[in-house]
Amino acid sequence: MKGSILLAVGLGSALGGLSRFYADTFLLSFVWANTYTSLFLINMLGSFLIGLFLIRSQTMDDDSAKIYWHFWGVGFCGGFTTFASFVFLLLEGLSNESALDSGIYATFSVLGGILALVTGLIMGQKLLAKS
Repeated sequence: MKGSILLAVGLGSALGGLSRFYADTFLLSFVWANTYTSLFLINMLGSFLIGLFLIRSQTMDDDSAKIYWHFWGVGFCGGFTTFASFVFLLLEGLSNESALDSGIYATFSVLGGILALVTGLIMGQKLLAKS
C-alpha cells in the first residue's frame, strides 16, 4: 500500500505540474494576465479543488480513498499550486515594488485560498447530497 501511495503522489504531482504549466501559459498568453494574477488564479483554483477532492475522498472506502486523496489532493493539487512561487513573488514585490502592494497581494492570496477551500468543501458536500 505504501508503494502505491508514493506512486499516486508522484503521478498526481507530475500531472498537476504539467497542468499548472499549461494553465499559466494560457493565462499569460491568451488572457493577458500578469505573473501575479496568473499565480493567484491558479492557487485559488487549486485551493478550491483540494476542498472538492477532500470531500470526495471521505465518501470512499478506505483503500481507494487513500489512493484518490494522495493522487488528487496531495499530488495533483500540490503540483498544481505553488508556495515557492508565491513567496518568490512576494520577495520580488518587496524588493521592486511597495511593501503595501505585496502585503495586499499576500493577504488576498491567503484569505482567498481559505475562502476557495471552504467553497470547495461546501460544493463538494452539496454535490454528494444530490447523488
